[in-house]
Amino acid sequence: MSDLTFEKYNLAIDNWNLSKSNYSDIQSLISPQKVFTLFPDQIDWLANNNETETYFRLDIGVQRDELILILAPRTTFGDIKILDHYEYAPLGFLENDLTLTQTKTYTMTNNYILSKDLTKHENDTDVSFPILQQPVTAQQIAVDEIESWRENGMDWLSLESNEFNGERIFQSFYVPKADLLQNQDDATSIVCAFGLKYSPVYQRLLPTLIFISCFDDPSLKNVTTKLPSNTYDWSRPYPPYTASTIG
Repeated sequence: MSDLTFEKYNLAIDNWNLSKSNYSDIQSLISPQKVFTLFPDQIDWLANNNETETYFRLDIGVQRDELILILAPRTTFGDIKILDHYEYAPLGFLENDLTLTQTKTYTMTNNYILSKDLTKHENDTDVSFPILQQPVTAQQIAVDEIESWRENGMDWLSLESNEFNGERIFQSFYVPKADLLQNQDDATSIVCAFGLKYSPVYQRLLPTLIFISCFDDPSLKNVTTKLPSNTYDWSRPYPPYTASTIG
């Protein structure tokens, strides 16, 4: 795991802001096949230091000529907390294949009515499907978004850098706490991949971060009803989103 001082955190942010307007710099920093890898201890650190109720903030920076994802705890007012250090993850290649899994639970309810003399009076059966206790992204959608980034991400970055001087390229991502806290007690790591998805609100393609929990325990590799999915995609990039627009 790696960390930055407050001064180096700000320098990393400035470095990325300078790079966004120069596509050749972006090409040296980003490969569409690379991902970030976070670890449970880092997520715990973020959760313990973060004061906002719903969303975490993850900042993009450049440290030692590497693109990095910085965990940025916020105050209750939404400002970045001034801390001794900030956890981060560098962009790098995967060491192993990833398995994206999702379990859909089908519930059958049998209702029997017994009369006062314990005679079965009537019965009915109700089938509900699927029942998922938490919002999860369909795995095929997540795969499609990751593939879209792999195939079109550099073109998207080139257009944004050359046509809009990089001003619309992501600086941060706002991520619902549920995305990072879900499954992290059992996960050995959480892979964070870029995706590209269409936003009906902004009527253009926007990047997203897709989180994939990884497990060493064989009993957790096939997701159960306790872990309905190991893949989540609800992040919001800044720009265009801000803390005030996501609630």
